[in-house]
Amino acid sequence: MPNWYDNIAFGARINGYQGNLDELVEQSLRQAALWDEVKDSLKKSGLALSGGQQQRLCIARAIALQPEVILMDEPCSALDPISTLRIEELILELKQQYTVIIVTHNMQQASRISDYTAFFNVATTDKLSHSGYLVEFDRTKIIFNHPRHDLTRDYVSGRFG
Repeated sequence: MPNWYDNIAFGARINGYQGNLDELVEQSLRQAALWDEVKDSLKKSGLALSGGQQQRLCIARAIALQPEVILMDEPCSALDPISTLRIEELILELKQQYTVIIVTHNMQQASRISDYTAFFNVATTDKLSHSGYLVEFDRTKIIFNHPRHDLTRDYVSGRFG
């Protein structure tokens, strides 16, 4: 695994970034709330980081590309509660500057950090002949407090899933 610095700078380099890479790496690590923890050891392997730090390193790598949208698939899976809280706080900060889309099976997390929620049904049963369709999309408060569809209500309430 490349060191922390190269891990973040890689995408910018291959996309022809012409600015100061040192500044970009520092800015990205600061936005990912990781700078203070790694600033003195940027040449170490990413494997030396904890799970939560590795997740924030991935976020810093994405931020370095200056995207309009950040996609996160289960950003807190396998993280301890403290690391999960740090990632959730980071997502809340990032969504002020970026569109952040997360995929999660953690209903509590979705209700805490999202503005909008989409519920997809990806299961095929005898009752449902479709696989992978949008059931409902709305503001998160509506999805969790007043869903329009029974399938959504059952999922967010924990009746299935």
